[in-house]
Parts: sequence; C-alpha cells; structure tokens
Amino acid sequence: MRTSVLSYLKVPPHLVDKPGVSTSFDDYPQPATILVPSPSGDGAKRSISCAFHGMEGRRLILEAGEPLSPSTALSIEHEDNLFLGEVVACAAQSPGLYRMEIKIEQILTGLHNLMALRARLLGEAVPQTLGLMPVGVLN
Repeated sequence: MRTSVLSYLKVPPHLVDKPGVSTSFDDYPQPATILVPSPSGDGAKRSISCAFHGMEGRRLILEAGEPLSPSTALSIEHEDNLFLGEVVACAAQSPGLYRMEIKIEQILTGLHNLMALRARLLGEAVPQTLGLMPVGVLN
C-alpha cells in the first residue's frame, strides 16, 4: 500500500488542495532544476538539482540535497515545462536529502518552441531542441 506524500509530510487536511490527477515517478525519478532567488536580492537566481517524483493535484513532489523553507517562491524546470510556485512542506528523508511539496500556481509549457520563436524574432541563432523522451521510457 502506498502512503500519501501529504500524510508523510504531515500536512493538515484543511491545507490540502482539492484532489486531482496524481502521477508518481517513485520508481524512476525524473531530473529537474529548482531556481530560487539569490539572497543578494539583485534578481539573480541560484540553481538546485532535484528529482521530480510526481504530482498530486496542484502539488509537485521533489527531492533535493538542501532544504527550502515553507513559503519560498521558486520555479522548477522539468523537461519542456516551467512550474511556478512555493514550498508548502519540506522534510528530511536522510542526511542531505529533503523531500519537498511545492504548490503550483502557474505552468508554462513548450519552452523550446518559445525560445526558438524569441530567437527568430530577435534574429539570433535558433537553439537546438533537446531530444525529449516520453514519460515512462527508460533512456
């Protein structure tokens, strides 16, 4: 029996969004990148490598090597998507490994097409698209 990540992180039931579609990649976590504002406040962002484990409703489940405080605004790059949201919960799995729940506010899809359009409009070289594989296909 699979235990809900929400119960594992001890999120009170009144804080959980309406249930929606759930996906899980626990057997094969997907690589992703978290972008958080740097503490300097100059608009720069710092990258944190993470593993995308799935989605429950409007919440992403990630694991990273460093903790992030609840209410931290962030963006997550995963495949050809950009997720914008904030940290709802963060719990240590083991020393140096933290499981986070991210409430998603916006999703931007088709990033490679957007970069290609921007390059064409600005007269720049069109960036190469990444060879993406369908979800669930092992590489």
